[in-house]
Amino acid sequence: MTLVAALSALHGAISAQEATLPTPDAKAVGMGGVTMTTLSSSHPIYNNAAISAFAMNPTHVSSSYYGQGVFDYYAVSGSCRLDNANLLQAGWRQFLRERGNSDMAVDLGYARRLNDRWALGVVARYLHLSRPEISADALAADLCVAYQLPLENIGTYSTLRAGAKLANLGAYLRQTDYILPMDLTAGAALDTFLSDAHEFTVAADLGYYFYPKDVRGAQLSLGVEYNLMQLFQFRGGYHYGEKRLYYPCYWSAGVGIRILHLRLDFAYLFARENTLLHNTYTLSFGFDF
Repeated sequence: MTLVAALSALHGAISAQEATLPTPDAKAVGMGGVTMTTLSSSHPIYNNAAISAFAMNPTHVSSSYYGQGVFDYYAVSGSCRLDNANLLQAGWRQFLRERGNSDMAVDLGYARRLNDRWALGVVARYLHLSRPEISADALAADLCVAYQLPLENIGTYSTLRAGAKLANLGAYLRQTDYILPMDLTAGAALDTFLSDAHEFTVAADLGYYFYPKDVRGAQLSLGVEYNLMQLFQFRGGYHYGEKRLYYPCYWSAGVGIRILHLRLDFAYLFARENTLLHNTYTLSFGFDF
């Protein structure tokens, strides 16, 4: 859960805090919001910047549209591999457009592969709120780590991946009622091939928002993916949020297509009608080079 979006206009329910929305990455959203271990995703800079160091493609560019009732946002991101160990990333997000706001965020990331097992990442973020009642700026950073291990005795060509992120370490540049919620998330995933044409992935994330006090609470994401011939992907998942006002519970479903260098993913959330994520969907589109 990496995109921070202030939702104080929602019937006055949130007056001084900021809730979180899922990543715009349709692959992660379709798997219940699993973000720490999603390879071949559209926006690793918003998930776990370190995991992208293990990706095979040297360059990628992606765009997503995230629709959530009267709230929506757009995201564009990309990465460029400098060499076998170093990767640069960048991203831009514009959100809450339908309310007459023009909130936006710019992210710059760096990932380094330390060896065949470990990778580290850091993301710096500039957030600008522009609304009729407020104009504010914030700086924040995410610290990420990723790990992968081939497993010879489990299935065929199996790989265990793990990752963690400490997110939104920062604050607004001047005094304001808005606060950046800080959180720590860790997760693991297992990939295995039943044959050359059939690959399964199971994954889980566990996160905890520890600041500010009013939004403290845990979140759990569980997701699965079936990959047919590396062309078609079918996904499902469940997300549990301890504080329902800020972190709603929901089920998710998603599909994906990979054709040559093209990626297209779609995800939909099944959330209760009285929650922030009711009728939410996201569409991601990208190229790998």
